[in-house]
Formats: sequence, structure tokens, C-alpha cells
Amino acid sequence: MVCAAIKSLLIYLVTIAMHRAHKIRLYPNNAQETILRQWCGVSRLAYNTCLDHWNNEYQAGNKPNYYSIKKWFNSIKHEMFPFISVASKWVSEAAIKDMSDAYIRFFKKQNKHPKFHKKGIHDSFRIDGSVVKLDGRYLHLPKKLTLKMAEELRFDDVTKICNVTVSRQADRWFVSVLCEIPDVVRENQGTAVGIDMGLKELATLSDGVVYDNPRWYVKRQRRLAHLQRGVSRKVKGSRNRDKAKARVAKYQYQTICKKMDYLHKCTSDIANSYSVAFVEDLDIDGMKSNHHLAKSVSDACMSTFLSQLDYKMPVTKIDRWYPSSKTCSNCGHVQDMPLSERTYECPECGMVMDRDLNAAHNIYNIGMANYSESKPVENESLRSMKQESISKLRFA
Repeated sequence: MVCAAIKSLLIYLVTIAMHRAHKIRLYPNNAQETILRQWCGVSRLAYNTCLDHWNNEYQAGNKPNYYSIKKWFNSIKHEMFPFISVASKWVSEAAIKDMSDAYIRFFKKQNKHPKFHKKGIHDSFRIDGSVVKLDGRYLHLPKKLTLKMAEELRFDDVTKICNVTVSRQADRWFVSVLCEIPDVVRENQGTAVGIDMGLKELATLSDGVVYDNPRWYVKRQRRLAHLQRGVSRKVKGSRNRDKAKARVAKYQYQTICKKMDYLHKCTSDIANSYSVAFVEDLDIDGMKSNHHLAKSVSDACMSTFLSQLDYKMPVTKIDRWYPSSKTCSNCGHVQDMPLSERTYECPECGMVMDRDLNAAHNIYNIGMANYSESKPVENESLRSMKQESISKLRFA
């Protein structure tokens, strides 16, 4: 018995768990949508009330924390807000925890000072997974609230549901289920790749594969401006103005969906084809400070691309000060390269290559010099197959 227990403990210790989230659309009826809006209001109320109390305590010279703020809010919530009982107690507790975490990140200089939440902007609430049950396409929340989902949870071997977040985007409701599942050991494809991020082309790989930059915001900017002018022409406080604002929110949500769909397809294709990726440690916030490029940099969604890639596969970042675009990938010669020059012509060895492809080669070489576990594999058939798959990802 003892040996069996020790063996089970060792198996548990060596089992590596990872967190994965699945975002699913909800289909609430009118009564359920009213309840969801009330729960979002309770979450916003708890967050703003505790944030105001935290600020007052801090200015008074005290050192508040999550437990003291939670104890204070529980002591006054039924007297000050008798309507708060319409929502589950887990809604307000999660909001207080989010506020406390926001302050912790602020003191660590990771985020700015926490701000008050506004009604109608990122309406959401979170509930601990211990009081949530998933039954096929149905989500069971506290207070006997059952919501229909668009699909079942995609993960089969879920060991734990950490939490669920219900949010509203435009005129639609979604639930994000954060689960704990066993770590999946990816097959090592034996290949590494260098990736050069850009504005003309979103990503250029060292093996010649190019992912276009669809420029969704630029393409849809004219229609968005037309819808926004419609809002400004409506009387403030009228139902027509609310309808016009809903049309703007829906159009912006469609633009975000198109961006995220394309980025997920690109990053998944890279993660399924290579074992490790080498990228530059870009200062994207600094790039946005250039007012001539800020709109294009934001439209390219480089941060989202790199975050998704890091989420799906091992990513190694190289020094941001390495002159990848100015260095010849063949002989190492360094020369000035204005942004207007799209072809690299080396005066030393005579190499002529696309500017972004040359930078991707340099990123790959630097990454391989510092990452000895991956070995490059040249496969022309794999490269041609990838080019065909990339053509299917491009949108008109």
C-alpha cells in the first residue's frame, strides 16, 4: 500500500499540467440576458467600490490588502447595496481579487494605476470553477442559471476547471473557460525558423515563406467613419443613438474577429511546422510613438502575433539592437539600409536578396548560434507545401 501510494505521488509530481482556455459563444434568452447584465453590474460595483476604498485607505497611511478589503466589503454590502443579492457571491469576490491583483501589478511597475470600470465597456464577470458545471453544450452557473453554448468544450482530459469568465462583446455573449489539462508533448519536427516582423509583410520566415499583412483597419476605416458620423448626428440619450452605437460596436467586433482569425491561422501553421522560432525582441510601444507609423503598427497586431506564437510553441528572442536588416546574411557585411530600400545588395560578396528575407536569415543564424538543441533541416517539398497552405490563408 505504501509503495503504491509513493508511486502515485511520484506520477503526480512528474505530471506537468498546463492551463488552456476555450472561448465559446452563449445564447441566452431575454430573461437570462437581463440576469447577465445584472451580474456584470454587480462585478463592476464591487470593483469600483473596493478600488475607491483602497485609495482612501492608502492615502490615510494604511496598507490595505485583498483580505482586509474583502472583509470590509462583506460587512457593508447588504446594508449599502441590498440589490447585490441578485448575483452570486462569487461574482463580487472575483472582482475584488481582480482589483487586488491590479494593484499588485501596479506596485511591481508592470501596469498603470488601476482605473474605475465604466458601464458598457468590457462588461464581464468571473466565477470560480469549483461552483461551475459543464454538461455538454450547457453551462450551469450558481443560482440555478443554465446557459446554452454554441459548442462543447474542446478539451477531453480536463483535470480541473479553474474559472469561467462571461463577457459581452457588441451584442453577443461569450464564456471563456480556463481549464487545467495535462501537458501535451509536441513532436519535435527537427526544424527551427527565424521570423522577421514587418509592416509591408506581417512575417517573413527564413525559409522563404511570407505571411501577408491584410491591413484590416485601413480597408474598413471608411465604413467605420461613416457609422461613427451616424452616431454623432443622433440626439444624445435617444434610442436611435443607442442603435447607431450598437452598429459601430458590431462593425468593430467584426474587424477584430477577422484579425484574430487570420493571426490564429498564421501562428498555428508556424507552430505545426517548426520546433522553435527565433524572433526579435521588438519595442512595439516605441514603434507606436512614431506618429507616422502608429496606425500601421497597431493595425499589424505584432504584439498579438508574438503572444499567440509564444503560447503555441517555444519562442526564443534575440537582442533588439542586433542590426538584422543591415547585416549581410552571407558574409556579415554591415551597411545602412533606409526603409525605402526593399532589396539588400551587398557590395562585398555581391549577394542580392529581399530585405525582410535577409533579416530573417540573420535572425535564424543568431538564434541557432545560441540555441544548439535544434538543427536546421532543408526540405524543398515541405517548403512548397507550406507556400500552398499560405496562399489559402490570404484574404482579399
